[in-house]
Amino acid sequence: MSGIYVHIPFCESKCLYCAFASFAGKNSEQKRYFEKLKQEILSSNFTFKVDSIFIGGGTPSSVDKNFIAEILSAIKSKFEVSDKAEITIEANPNSLDREKLEFYKSIGINRLSIGVQSLDNTVLKKLGRLHNHAQVFDALKEAKRAGFENINCDLLLGLENEKYNFLKKEVKLLKKYVTHFSCYMLQVEENTRLEKMVLDGSVKLPSDEKTIENYAKLTKFLQKNGFFQYEISNFAKKGYKCQHNLNYWRRGNYLGFGLGAHSFMDEKRWANGLTFEDYYKGRKSLEEKLTERQIVEEVIMLGLRCEEGFDKQNLLEKGYDIEKNQNFQELKKLQILFEDGGKIKINPAYYGASNLVIEKLI
Repeated sequence: MSGIYVHIPFCESKCLYCAFASFAGKNSEQKRYFEKLKQEILSSNFTFKVDSIFIGGGTPSSVDKNFIAEILSAIKSKFEVSDKAEITIEANPNSLDREKLEFYKSIGINRLSIGVQSLDNTVLKKLGRLHNHAQVFDALKEAKRAGFENINCDLLLGLENEKYNFLKKEVKLLKKYVTHFSCYMLQVEENTRLEKMVLDGSVKLPSDEKTIENYAKLTKFLQKNGFFQYEISNFAKKGYKCQHNLNYWRRGNYLGFGLGAHSFMDEKRWANGLTFEDYYKGRKSLEEKLTERQIVEEVIMLGLRCEEGFDKQNLLEKGYDIEKNQNFQELKKLQILFEDGGKIKINPAYYGASNLVIEKLI
């Protein structure tokens, strides 16, 4: 598989927790940005068949819908896009309406990823989100009316005053509209407003142990309701796994276009500049050829995030015999890791502690 990621860095407002390359109050920059974005796509040195396109941000749904159409048109003129390609756009509930959704459908977008995060209006306001509980369901209903079948909702775990029963209620209310949930644990990133508020005590987050406990309970509830866990944070109904993200986790090739966007081709990784000036001038924020050690570490790290695990023989071919790792042997004895048809997998009961497990192997 091969994918394309397009970064739209514009937002209506910057959320407290966001550390992505996104900017509020930059509407005057949009026309120039999209011209550069089209130029970058059309001048790409690569040509391949595209199986997935993901338009992320930022808030892609906040910009003029015609900009999105122009970008998709540029991709389709430069690359061979599969008739069955999964084409996703990220959206916030407050920036969706029937006209926009029908337009997205008409230009080939077939998957929505909606940033719900929470259904608690008080929490949403504190996080800096612009939508409310009612707008979530308005957006979902309009999406269904526009013909969207493949809909993801993002939910955040580890929020202030979080209770499992409320998380369960959120899933109950949302599940009839969606085919996929992405349940992320809130991370306090450096240099975000959230970090400052946690440090000064104006926001009090639950302990990691409590968040992991709620995550484990929610995982079971999602699975009972037909959403099967195929990656640590992702749950899908049968036939609705996110193909774009699976390609990342399987270390497939992908190209990233736009400010800060990452690309990965043939064990080389690079990323565009993180400011408008750097992006317009073609500067890179990252360029590297992965070492054998880095490749091994990625195979383990990404494989253990997913239900399918990683191939032990593949590691051996890369010069790493994991059987000689004492930590690996100990984790197997403890039934934290197990082997299934040559694949090494993590016991789902330990997904909440996966980072600790991965550290012991790399």
